[in-house]
Amino acid sequence: MNLSQLYFEMPDVMIVAINSEEAVIQINKKGAKILGHPQNKIVGRNWFDNFIPGRMREIVRIKFHQMLKGTISLERYDNPILTREGTERIMSWHNILLKDERGIITGTLSSGSDITDLKLAEKAIKESEERFRTTIENMIEGCQIIDYGWRYLYVNETVAKQGRHSKKELIGHTMMEMYPGIENTEMFSYLRDCMIKRVSHEMENEFIFADGSKGWFELRIEPVPEGILILSMDITRRKEIEIELSIYRQRLEEVIAERTAECAQINKKLTEEVEKHRKTEENMILRAAILDNAKESIFLVNAKGDFVYANKAASGIYGYSHGELLNMNFRQLVQPQESHLIEPRLIETIRKGPIDMETTHVRKDGGKIKVEVRLTPIKTKHGQFIVSVMREIAGKPNKKA
Repeated sequence: MNLSQLYFEMPDVMIVAINSEEAVIQINKKGAKILGHPQNKIVGRNWFDNFIPGRMREIVRIKFHQMLKGTISLERYDNPILTREGTERIMSWHNILLKDERGIITGTLSSGSDITDLKLAEKAIKESEERFRTTIENMIEGCQIIDYGWRYLYVNETVAKQGRHSKKELIGHTMMEMYPGIENTEMFSYLRDCMIKRVSHEMENEFIFADGSKGWFELRIEPVPEGILILSMDITRRKEIEIELSIYRQRLEEVIAERTAECAQINKKLTEEVEKHRKTEENMILRAAILDNAKESIFLVNAKGDFVYANKAASGIYGYSHGELLNMNFRQLVQPQESHLIEPRLIETIRKGPIDMETTHVRKDGGKIKVEVRLTPIKTKHGQFIVSVMREIAGKPNKKA
């Protein structure tokens, strides 16, 4: 086997010779294997009509003839070929012209490498990159890449919106050009630390824009081969709410303190009132005890003569129970012929003041007793009353009032 035959049968590439009539005049084993036909079924057939996909056929044919005429040079060219199964393989061709002994161009000799898998991988990578880019562009989180010279290499739409500049304005310019004085901020010290020491940082940053307005951003700063990557989330509204809540909380604490002081004052007054009522109640109990232990009959009557209070001595002297007395009227204790005088005397007491008199009263058992009576008016928040103190007179003649 001579050198040309050895070259023609190279196992790693497809080698095909095509004459000016577009017919295959020779093809190696590798080429036949790729096409899926025996070599003798390929040689003699029109290359373009049989082995080039229809959509590319005329384009490749025209370029072939232009190459034969010398109007174009296609030493390197990529195009698909059609296999026996109807599938396509993408070939990267290296072409040379074939000439006869007179120097006339008679065809081409092409060696081709199957780059289908490479092209598919490139396509997949490109599609993946496009999906990745689309994803980043549509993130609600800002994404920017800064190089070692502090220039913007990449920014997504969110960053442009957050920074109040267009992407075109930012790309290629430094951070200091776009935001003068940024190098003096605390945030920039974190960026510098990440850029130099290659360490990550997270922070919340208040950014002051050129017009004096402010924005709050949550930042994640990461080292990347190109420089640093900054991911930013606008948290301005959250911070505003936190500030509002802080103000409300402070005001609430003030109100609570005021109300607590008021409650303490009210509680103090209530305590004083309770103590006052307790003492009043004790005084009333003491007075009631004194009244109940008095020897004289003591009644409290209203302007109509109804009893509203009677002490123990009254029950003992008149023979009525305490409950019976509280359901009785003053007229029931006097003799029938004097009952009509009770109400006028009570009215007179209210108008003129205390009255002293001696009269005869009737006990429950019908017995008569001579008594000395003192009527004294008192005025309370519940109305006008008369205190009647009656003392039995022993051995003294009856004196009509």
